[in-house]
Amino acid sequence: MKQLYCLILLWIAALLFFVQPTNAQTAKPAATSALLYKIEGKSLKKPSYLFGTIHLICEKDMFRAETMKTYLDQTSQLMLEMDLDDPVAMKKVTDGSVLKDGKTVKDLLKPEEYSKLDSVFKSYLGISFDMLATYNPIVSSSIFLMSPKIIGCQAAKGYETELMKAVASRKVPVVGLETAEEQIAALDSHPLNDQLKWLTDIANNPQKPIDEFQKLNKLYFAQDSDSLYDLASNGGMSQTKMLDDRNIKWIPTIEKTIVGTPTFIAVGSGHLGGKNGVVSLLRAKGYTLTPIRF
Repeated sequence: MKQLYCLILLWIAALLFFVQPTNAQTAKPAATSALLYKIEGKSLKKPSYLFGTIHLICEKDMFRAETMKTYLDQTSQLMLEMDLDDPVAMKKVTDGSVLKDGKTVKDLLKPEEYSKLDSVFKSYLGISFDMLATYNPIVSSSIFLMSPKIIGCQAAKGYETELMKAVASRKVPVVGLETAEEQIAALDSHPLNDQLKWLTDIANNPQKPIDEFQKLNKLYFAQDSDSLYDLASNGGMSQTKMLDDRNIKWIPTIEKTIVGTPTFIAVGSGHLGGKNGVVSLLRAKGYTLTPIRF
């Protein structure tokens, strides 16, 4: 139960963008697109780096730690979407991710829908959905993709936690782009009825989100941040709030930070590409962002 609780915290904080139905694409070469960018220019005395994460991945599939450390060691600060080292903030997000007014998913679905959902979670995760029924469906939809049958390994890792471990020996500070309240607001931007539909879709056809997850992985391993954005931005108004609006809001914080301190910034890879992606927004501010491909 403790391990499950920790994984829930990571997934809530990361706010995965691929739990929604999408028009999945296939990976394509992207010479000018990457997952890692060097940030230079303007008034920066030292470069910072911007990295797009995928929030749970098998260790064998992660980019080489030695390569990542090369760039981490050039910085004096790690910036994540939220400071995962802050237990108070994490508790706020966890508490804010539960359904309002004491409701549970069981109260909101028809008995036959809930029974089918429970059966799918038992089959793929080995747990009853009752363990997750108090959470917003966006959380439990994401947790479905934790299944070893889907990810391909028993103990998946998160880039965020691995990056924090990598800088711990140098006592490098970890800071967040957002507050707990802002993370909760992002969760709440998805209408509840849409979230419930994601769950019933999983119950009725669990293979569909699995196929979409695997296609997204192909785009990630192709280091194609532009196509990852295209994939992530098919969620309509709520997705605009999850990606574009947050990206725009992040830029002043990023600018203020990198001027004073060379920083390794790690955010979900869906935030990098597109005209309102972090890469384009920083370039529009006069910075030079050079793609680095692993």
